[in-house]
Amino acid sequence: MARCTRGWRPYWARVWGLRLLMHVGVDAGSGAAVASALGDEAWRVREMALKVVARHELVVDEAALVELLGDPVLRVRAQAARALGLRAP
Repeated sequence: MARCTRGWRPYWARVWGLRLLMHVGVDAGSGAAVASALGDEAWRVREMALKVVARHELVVDEAALVELLGDPVLRVRAQAARALGLRAP
């Protein structure tokens, strides 16, 4: 493990992996990983996955996006609304 990541919580690697996809784009394999990340236990991962969905206009299960409108974390709900093309709360 790199020295700068020692002590990081495990979900940070998933967050930064998704953040990378914001900038380099998404292919079929990584698109499936983004869709899977929508159900991650860490809210920061769900939030970043939604940002990737919105930015690259990925086709994902709309029911999963609608379900995230009820997420306990406001930032996740706002990104779910954005990914669905709705106004954020």
